[in-house]
Formats: sequence, C-alpha cells, structure tokens
Amino acid sequence: MKITRGEYCRFSLQGRVQLLCCSGRYVCSATIENKYLIVYKLSDFYVEVLTDLHNHTIVHARPVLSLQLTAFYKKISF
Repeated sequence: MKITRGEYCRFSLQGRVQLLCCSGRYVCSATIENKYLIVYKLSDFYVEVLTDLHNHTIVHARPVLSLQLTAFYKKISF
C-alpha cells in the first residue's frame, strides 16, 4: 500500500502503529536512557516510534523530517 507522509499523519497514534506493523519495514532500533526508539520505512519515508520503557507506553510515532537522519537511515537500511 502506498501512503504519503501527510496521509500517515492524519491517523491516530494507535492507527499509525498498526499501519507500521502491517506495512512498515524495520530499519533499526536503539535504547536511549529510559526510551526505546524503533525506525521503520513506510512507502518512501521513515517513521520513528518512541516508547517509554518505564511506563510501557508509546510516546510518538511520527515521520522523520531531518534530512541528515533520513540519509543516515538510507545507509543502514537493508
């Protein structure tokens, strides 16, 4: 399914996460302090999902807007 960044942003947080689970491709993950970051590729853009490990809740699932981060994720994606 092809979806644009703007269309993705219209979904609720729960909808965004479900869409990533169905159509997203895992790129990388990292633990930063008490947060867990997972990066997915969806259509032609990257999405960061940040989870609070202390509360076990998703803080956000939003597109990556930084050109530098996008270039970095392109290099490490498989």
